Amino acid sequence: PVGNPDEILAMGRKFYDELSPETSEFFRMMLDNELLDVLSTEGKRSGGYCTSIADYEVPSIFANFNGTQHDVEVVTHEAGHAFAAYMNRHRIPTSYIWPGMEGCEVHSMSMEFLTAPWHHLFFGKQTDKYELGHCEDALVFIPYGCMVDEFQHKVYENPEMTHEQRNELWLSLEKKYRPWIDFDNLPFYSRGGGWQRQLHIYEVPLYYIDYCMAQTVAFQFWTATVCA
Repeated sequence: PVGNPDEILAMGRKFYDELSPETSEFFRMMLDNELLDVLSTEGKRSGGYCTSIADYEVPSIFANFNGTQHDVEVVTHEAGHAFAAYMNRHRIPTSYIWPGMEGCEVHSMSMEFLTAPWHHLFFGKQTDKYELGHCEDALVFIPYGCMVDEFQHKVYENPEMTHEQRNELWLSLEKKYRPWIDFDNLPFYSRGGGWQRQLHIYEVPLYYIDYCMAQTVAFQFWTATVCA
């Protein structure tokens, strides 16, 4: 991005102001109430997420800005989650504030595309480069996400599998879903260990396919807004 953290948040305020009256109200509320904890500080845990503070009927965003395009995607992706939660904040029971995970990811991934007319505020002369990379990443993610899902189903259907058999399964799925990748000079990946770096497999089993469904829907927003 072309700006520092304060400038990125200021540009976020600008495009949410222009996107709609509802998004303007939402993002200004987030800024005014310090609900975006996005600066990297010593001892702060890694990662990023959006949650709700139920007693105050507000969403909250946690992230770590690091000077890359990720900083902007916090303002689009995580704020997409937050905007949906904000618009649903009065629902009863409160469990209805957040939909199923595939619905949640539609909100966040679609916001990445809905904000495309303002990408130039963040990337300046590199806007075209960012948008091409963003779309390519979104597209090639779908077969990867499907690979993770099939791997998990087969592992759960065959709990007696050994560690080596799980690695062999992952390698066979790599050839099926991502045959263009060459792992020959990468020992960890060439032996089929790549699944171990996907924490969702350990922490939230069978969730990953939701990203694929949501990304497919988000592409429809992209074609409606950017390609129209």
